[in-house]
Amino acid sequence: MNEVFPGYEELLQIYEKAEVRPIATSDRIVIFSDLHMGNGSRNDDFRHNGELFISVLDRYYRKKGYQLILNGDVEELQRFSWRSISQRWGDVYEVFSAIRRETAITRIVGNHDLELAEGGPSVGFPVPSDLSHWEGGDTARVHEALRLAHKEGEIFVFHGHQTSRWYRKHNNLVRLLLRYLANPLHIKNATVAADSRKQFKIERRAYEFASRKKIMAIIGHTHRPLFESMSKADSLLFEIESLCRAYPDSTVPGEIEEKVAMLKEKLVEVRQQELEQQFSSSLYREHLIVPSLFNSGCALGRRGMTCLEIERDRMSLIYWFDGSKSDSKRQFRAYPPEEMIPPHYHRAVIRSDSLQYIFSRIRLLA
Repeated sequence: MNEVFPGYEELLQIYEKAEVRPIATSDRIVIFSDLHMGNGSRNDDFRHNGELFISVLDRYYRKKGYQLILNGDVEELQRFSWRSISQRWGDVYEVFSAIRRETAITRIVGNHDLELAEGGPSVGFPVPSDLSHWEGGDTARVHEALRLAHKEGEIFVFHGHQTSRWYRKHNNLVRLLLRYLANPLHIKNATVAADSRKQFKIERRAYEFASRKKIMAIIGHTHRPLFESMSKADSLLFEIESLCRAYPDSTVPGEIEEKVAMLKEKLVEVRQQELEQQFSSSLYREHLIVPSLFNSGCALGRRGMTCLEIERDRMSLIYWFDGSKSDSKRQFRAYPPEEMIPPHYHRAVIRSDSLQYIFSRIRLLA
């Protein structure tokens, strides 16, 4: 990590200018990213999990007094006008407004809603630069990034596209192509989430920046959930090893055997996907992985959506899914879900660790 990546200095400036906000043990924070809300048409990827997101946000996180951080790409402004989005997903904005009144909401800009940081859409209907005049809109200030100051260390929250100069340079061109060419032809987004090499490049740069600064970074953008810098395969290997260590002294060896068997099966599936992609899932050049990078995933999964929670000095990666959809439980059956929202919405904790332990390892390993 002797040489810095292109764009490192720009990201450093974003970091230095970001608002620093203290967080206490009593604070509850949930981080979502990459909703990509559209107009409800078949080009709108959010429509598959829209009702799940509204229910989870209103009936779980709002009810429990969580603060909400939206880490970019909330609206799909590359494809749709803001007016059409707000008209279709008015229920979402109502929940946003309620959370802002009762606790707090923070919006961080992404590359698909970059116009919000520039005063409004440059394609589509004209709007004033003051966001408070947007009909039905969320009037909270839009941040480039946010720094959360915890007693054990600092958490840098940014969308992730800032690691590449390409997005700012070509954003307006991409918007025109998507809205006036791809939309009429019903062509899906060619997002970074569909390109493994671009994913790894962005994640590695965010990882290197955080490791250099000895901080924790939380991104979105790649749509790939990460916990403590570990990919899905890394996490499965780590959990299998932990269970094997606990097995000799366990009072419930049968449960451990069953869980290890399920994790092994899942690991085989993940490895097969890697072979098909002909690309390694490992992001990091070092033998020791510094737990400095987290990713909240997205709300666009076929079976559900992921997010990150901070509560009682713990960070947790959470998977929400609709139990009525076929095969929805199978993907995470190694993590016993709780039915939290009747009749069939479930919450599963994929990984969880104390912030004290995470920051201790960052200080020692970075």
